[in-house]
Amino acid sequence: MALVLLMTVSIFFYALYIRQQIYYEGTRAMLETYEQVNKTFTMFAQRNWNVLTDWGGYLRKRAAPETATQWRDFEEEKKTWNYSDFYMANENGDYWTVDGREGLGSENIQAVFTALQAAGEPIVSSYTATSGIRKVVFAVPVEPITMSGVTYTSLAVSYDNDTIEEMIGGRAYGGRSDCYIIYPNGDIMLSEEPKSEIMAWMENLFDYLETNTEVNETCLREMQEQTLQGGSGSVPYRFKGRNYYLVYQPVGFQDLTIVGIVERNVVDAGMRKVQCVTIFLLAFLALAMVAALVRSIKMDLRFVLAEQEEAFHRESTERQKMEDLANTDGLTGLSNERFFNATLQKKEKAGEPFALFYLDLDSFKPVNDTYGHDVGDQLLKAVARRLRSCVRSTDYAFRIGGDEFALIVNGALSEEFCAKRTERIKNVLTQPFVINGQELHIGTSCGSALYPADSTEVKDIRILADQRMYEDKAHKPGRQGR
Repeated sequence: MALVLLMTVSIFFYALYIRQQIYYEGTRAMLETYEQVNKTFTMFAQRNWNVLTDWGGYLRKRAAPETATQWRDFEEEKKTWNYSDFYMANENGDYWTVDGREGLGSENIQAVFTALQAAGEPIVSSYTATSGIRKVVFAVPVEPITMSGVTYTSLAVSYDNDTIEEMIGGRAYGGRSDCYIIYPNGDIMLSEEPKSEIMAWMENLFDYLETNTEVNETCLREMQEQTLQGGSGSVPYRFKGRNYYLVYQPVGFQDLTIVGIVERNVVDAGMRKVQCVTIFLLAFLALAMVAALVRSIKMDLRFVLAEQEEAFHRESTERQKMEDLANTDGLTGLSNERFFNATLQKKEKAGEPFALFYLDLDSFKPVNDTYGHDVGDQLLKAVARRLRSCVRSTDYAFRIGGDEFALIVNGALSEEFCAKRTERIKNVLTQPFVINGQELHIGTSCGSALYPADSTEVKDIRILADQRMYEDKAHKPGRQGR
């Protein structure tokens, strides 16, 4: 009986320990997942701000009548950009849109331009239109532009929230997740992914959790404090009889925080299965030991140890499988951004030389728009197969996100090698693709950098390769559809 009691208590505490470890590993994986969504959103915001700034300088160089003509021509960009409205505005609330609307904006849109004037730098904000549709706005201050006797000092582009969700949502965890970007007080600025069990829209996340869920009060208060200080963490709660994990981390600008919510079973079902198998095996061994003592049967301790070793080996194998899945892009089979970051850190720590190539597909978005996302996904898979042919088995190919890829070629290489390899990559990807009987043509913009020849800091190598990629794109005639 003493042995039974001892084994029961041991299994109980082991189960508690494993439960804590599963929570830790699950929330850590979620933070890494939503860090990628966060990076996608940040890049999207930066690109909007960059284009708005470029257009502001372009308009300012035009003569007054020509400015109005060029301004109206921007409406053609709507087909590529998928924006809702494009504004020119000033601190008085006067605005002019590319579709010809002008005058004083509504109170909601005026609040965006007021915030822009107060910040004096590019911002992202949101408001509810008179139609009731949530809009997300990217705005930048520009040098004064005069049209029809009115001087404007800012440019802004707005998107429907659903459009942003489609463009950068990522659909983490197979769409069975909620993702929000919130202000420090909990007000929601943007929802990025499909909803699971939570209502389609809410005004304040903190109020909703406190009112509608069974949430850990201490964790919720800590989250409220951390979002004010730009911190990160996790909050467990129950909703409609189900357990959920919530993680949060700073976006990196305007004191915004990205929040990811996923049902517990979606995150750690595999780990919990391993836990149940392990506990079952431990319980079985305990009963076997008791039966052996009662019946005075000699136990083969080597058999017990072998069984334990097998159980732990299965657990280790399962963990390795989960690690492999976490490092692989689910669509193309290439390594994902998580493994990309880990590989760069490992090489920097070891001081191993390599060449980094950043790639961005040209004319990919028109394929999606014309033939649908299924054809777009098949095209991405075909691109991945061709990229594998551009590197050795000892090198690496990654899908960073969307239609962006990266290659790491090992060894102390030269700029001449990078130029030839870039040309090879472009030649490979410009060859026609045949998908579902359709001949598709795309290209790529590519930038490269050498470590440690260009810099001894990996972060600088990434920035340099990214800049060279955009320089490559900028030198191409016309704008490339994404």
